[in-house]
Amino acid sequence: MEEVGQVPVTLRRELPGFALNRMQYALINESWRLVQNGLLSCADVDKVMWAGMGMRYAFIGPFEVMHLNAEGMASYLERYSKTIQNVSADFGPNPTFDGEGYKQIIKEMDELIPLDQLEERRKARDARMAALAKLKHDMDGHEKTD
Repeated sequence: MEEVGQVPVTLRRELPGFALNRMQYALINESWRLVQNGLLSCADVDKVMWAGMGMRYAFIGPFEVMHLNAEGMASYLERYSKTIQNVSADFGPNPTFDGEGYKQIIKEMDELIPLDQLEERRKARDARMAALAKLKHDMDGHEKTD
């Protein structure tokens, strides 16, 4: 796997879906709720990701982010665990990806990126991902190996 640029992980027991997909689905669910509930547009959700979370998580994962954002993990949890619990309790049920939210999100995305521009946008995405992979590879030994 590593020869083709993938990073193996060890799954300790079977569960539905790949680990990446499970984490991605949690993000998709909350993104959907934010748009469906009228709090953000699709464009603004995407901005939060590429300008905020994406920058943060391009080189380190959520646990390292937590650890570095305070004086270690214990400090982070002492400061923010109640806030995380309170915000998480407000998430609500997982979306069903139908109804008015479905129509609204499809409309917004078709306006942002018309279907006839998908291939062009895919190529741009792939070029950026390749450039980021090269940057990460070329960086001064801060590659993740564990």
